[in-house]
Amino acid sequence: MRAAISAVCVRPDEAFLIGLTGLFLVTGLTLGGQTPAAYLVIALPIVVGVTWWRPVYGFALLLGLALITEEFEIGTLAGTIQPFSLQMLPIFRNLKDYTPFTGIAANAVEIWVVLLVGTWLIQGVLAHRLRLAPPPCTVAWILAVLTIALAFGIGIAAGGDVKPALWEVRALGYLLGLAWLVPQIVQRRSDLHLILWVVTLALGLKALQGLYRYFVILRTELDLNETFMAHEDPVMFVPLLLLGIVLIHERAAPALRRAILVSAPVMLLALMLTQRRAAYVSFGVCAPFLALAVSAVARRKLLRLLVPCLLVAAAYALAFAGSSSPWARPIERALSLLDPAKSSNLYRILELENLQYTIQTHPWGIGFGHPYEMHRSLPKLGFPLYEYIPHNEVMWIWVKAGTIGFILVMFFFARVVADSTWTYRHLPDPLLGAVAVVIGLAVVNQLVASYYDLQLTYSRNMIYLGTLIGLLRPIQEWGGLAATTPRWRL
Repeated sequence: MRAAISAVCVRPDEAFLIGLTGLFLVTGLTLGGQTPAAYLVIALPIVVGVTWWRPVYGFALLLGLALITEEFEIGTLAGTIQPFSLQMLPIFRNLKDYTPFTGIAANAVEIWVVLLVGTWLIQGVLAHRLRLAPPPCTVAWILAVLTIALAFGIGIAAGGDVKPALWEVRALGYLLGLAWLVPQIVQRRSDLHLILWVVTLALGLKALQGLYRYFVILRTELDLNETFMAHEDPVMFVPLLLLGIVLIHERAAPALRRAILVSAPVMLLALMLTQRRAAYVSFGVCAPFLALAVSAVARRKLLRLLVPCLLVAAAYALAFAGSSSPWARPIERALSLLDPAKSSNLYRILELENLQYTIQTHPWGIGFGHPYEMHRSLPKLGFPLYEYIPHNEVMWIWVKAGTIGFILVMFFFARVVADSTWTYRHLPDPLLGAVAVVIGLAVVNQLVASYYDLQLTYSRNMIYLGTLIGLLRPIQEWGGLAATTPRWRL
């Protein structure tokens, strides 16, 4: 009898999750399907259950949703019916905007990250073994965190506007926070495979979605100033494409390699047609960086791969240059970078002058929450924070954090690039080495794109980059290049 009773008993944590699931389901059905809040409530048990099962599974689910949805509405497609689109999934909107919790200024992503941290902490305490791993490039990471926090505090103390300041640092918080969180929850090589597969599938589907929008919804009729994908999407394609190249050379992870190779033509076509100049430039810069980072044998193989690609690109340019065909628009878009009379280029020139003037006037930084100096007047944009957040977000860090703060933040990025290259050259494991070198290339890619366009304040690509940077620490541990992380017994 006792054996039968014990067989049907559940653990306290299981009973709690079952009760929570029932409560949320009843709440969601009571709210009805008229608002996103009902679907959010119904999704909560799934998120909580998956996260409690293993935090890395909950994080993989968050990462996949962040990559495949949209953060902002795409103007070209606003108001149209878009199959396969998750543009309206409100995970980046504050909960107070669509739930009864009017006092919560956080979004679902931030609540999800808090859930991940809390689950990791509670499970470690219950197991009497809390695994606390340092983030990659620990000292540089600490200096970057302190710099951003200090610039925020100084800006608010000096009368800065809190709301713009929070929007300014929000995405940077995701980047630095995930660089710490990922080493805590990624504990096995299978976890690394899971993250890489999620990134590959999500970005591959995103590229397919973009091409569907371009060819089916828009019928290739797209103005040069418009786009059919988010600005950060083609930028995020670049590290994955480079990872595929390195995996081919290393002959590592055959299944993952094939998946990237299948999705690569789709991503390349979407990258070319979406007409994001920053992605063109960052891809062109990352290719020689990859050649410098890899071994001599890999460098020769890379050149043999790039030469045919360059010949095809040259033939394409000769065939379509000056043509009115939609296929010629990427060429026109790329050449527009050299046209100083183009309105967007002129705007960036004036904006850069204002940033340089602000740096000269405030070498110690103005702090977050303050608009930069308008030495040259700018036309007003639809973007409400254009006086706070410029296109050139590398210079923006300098304006907000000052010269010393800028050096410290860039030092963190430089250390990640250096550590990733060093890790690649000292790792015998082909998969770990391939991922390590691409982490550094992802940083280069992001900084180059951020010099030309709004990127460091976009949540999706900061989640993506923060995840990649966070993977560097477990890769070093598995390869024997870092001391074993301490396990604290409580």
